Amino acid sequence: KKAVNGESFEMQCIPLYSILLAMGNPTVHYFSLDVEGAEFPILQSVPWDKVDIQVLSVETHLLNRIFPGTRDELISYMDEVGYNHIPWAHTKQNNLRKTMGTTDDMFVRKGIELKMTKEEKEEKDKQYQQRIDDYHNTLREQKTEL
Repeated sequence: KKAVNGESFEMQCIPLYSILLAMGNPTVHYFSLDVEGAEFPILQSVPWDKVDIQVLSVETHLLNRIFPGTRDELISYMDEVGYNHIPWAHTKQNNLRKTMGTTDDMFVRKGIELKMTKEEKEEKDKQYQQRIDDYHNTLREQKTEL
């Protein structure tokens, strides 16, 4: 059930594996899971030996609030089912994510080579931030000229 403005609505939930089977169990290159604290029990319901999911991004800041399972337990579980935790992979924040304390974690199936190292990502993030700063400076300059 879902409560909206004090009203409850029943929602039908279908296991991820059932959806993948209906699609012919394709390779999932990237899967993002953000379900407001229910991520761990959902991941525990996946038959990992029967699916081909290469990379997962999982929202983790609401874990253990409604459903049992902490972030550390999730990271350990994902290791057990064959995924490496990449703690430096999902670090960009915008103001809303900072305010809410949003945390996402990335997991890559063991055996899949990463496209870049931590150092390469840090350099790319610096370059990205520099472009944003340059853009904001240009806007300020244009505003001053007006």
